[in-house]
Amino acid sequence: MERTMRRSKMIPLGEIDREDTTFLITFLPDVEPLLASLKLVGLVEPLILRKRGDGRYQIVCGFKRAEAMWHLAIAETQAVVYHQGELDDLQALLLTIGHNLTRRLNLVEKAHALRKLLDFGIPEREVIDRYLPLFALQSNVRILKQVIALAGLPLGLQELLVWEGLSLSASIHFLQLDREAQGAILPLLEALRPGENRVKEIITFLREISLRDGVSVSSVLAGEEIGKILADQETPRPQRIERLRKIIKTMRFPLFTEMEEKFAQYKRSLSLPPQISFHPPPFFEGEEFRMELRFKDFATFKKLTAKLRQIAEGEEKDRDPLREIGHSR
Repeated sequence: MERTMRRSKMIPLGEIDREDTTFLITFLPDVEPLLASLKLVGLVEPLILRKRGDGRYQIVCGFKRAEAMWHLAIAETQAVVYHQGELDDLQALLLTIGHNLTRRLNLVEKAHALRKLLDFGIPEREVIDRYLPLFALQSNVRILKQVIALAGLPLGLQELLVWEGLSLSASIHFLQLDREAQGAILPLLEALRPGENRVKEIITFLREISLRDGVSVSSVLAGEEIGKILADQETPRPQRIERLRKIIKTMRFPLFTEMEEKFAQYKRSLSLPPQISFHPPPFFEGEEFRMELRFKDFATFKKLTAKLRQIAEGEEKDRDPLREIGHSR
């Protein structure tokens, strides 16, 4: 590619094909600051264009700038222009990637850039070894395939993972869902915005329920109780998220949830003071319950032990409430 400086010239915006996204990797750009800048001082950096055989121009670098100028109805723009034969597709793509590496790319932008590198003829091994590190990604084929696959998600899910700032480890959970399930879960996640860890948990539980019961994830999401959460616009979002978690967790672990609820009810019935902590076996898989007492003096210790003695003596002689909780297993 020619390295000498090129002069810019004025190009009518109407001669630029805004539908030609051959070299576009920017996704969900924030154009508001650029609009303010254009109104204040005009275009600071010219576009980079390539003239096609039909005489129209395609954007190599500057999609966001061009979009802002179209929004402001600006008639013409400064641009550096390459003609046919001066800049091939790969050179143009590398030019736009180089320009965009001056900022932090989101996951979807990385996915589009990597897929285009492969489409334009860069060998997979070179993409792994050279370009993944440039995008702050580990150099292995699994990461490459995972990131590229994100570009195939429905547009709404791509937007969701960018707006919510989901990591790659969370985003790849969407790839485990079929197209119908991806579409079904989107309205729920858009409404609740549960966060990275909750997204992982919800999708994992939904898939496990689907595999265990032989039903589709979309049919699980179509259940009446989940529908009520989606329709509820009055309850605060954090409470709706917890309701959703409880519903899905109960469906995934019905026995565990039953024991958890039995223990919670029994613990409430004891009216324990805050200085006494009462814990069940981890995941109710053992038989040992744990109780902790916190005190600063012997008088408090006597008061707490008296409370425990009162609880023990108040139970029916032949009744073991802890064993009753474990009988759900």
